[in-house]
Amino acid sequence: MSPLQIESEAAHNRRRSQRQNVGFYLNQIIDDAPLRSFTTDLSAIGLYMERPAGPLDRRSHTIQLEIPLPGAGETLWARGEVVYDRFDALFHGTAVRFTAMARRHQRMLRDWLHQTRRSTRFALHNPFRAEIVIHRPTA
Repeated sequence: MSPLQIESEAAHNRRRSQRQNVGFYLNQIIDDAPLRSFTTDLSAIGLYMERPAGPLDRRSHTIQLEIPLPGAGETLWARGEVVYDRFDALFHGTAVRFTAMARRHQRMLRDWLHQTRRSTRFALHNPFRAEIVIHRPTA
């Protein structure tokens, strides 16, 4: 992607916070039951997660999240509002905006994101970095 394409993409991006590409499991708590999901991007104000497609039994757009940040040694708890759901043949994706989180957990998340971005920038400039490509089947 050229610098011009990156600038153009950033100008059309409605998000209010820089997103970090990630890949780890978390739990969304729906009706007091944990539902394991995989988060693919995370920011200080929200996240996007996916799980295998199945029935949607959510009665509210407000959900509880249990977020175990890799390497942080502590699980963050947050309440969020579902911004949108996306369905395809295999996955149910959900975008969530955080609506409540303890200040300590907000600080931990911001620090973790900052450190992860720094590590990613270093890896991008490292000529010996491994490239990982994830392929999803299309329906």
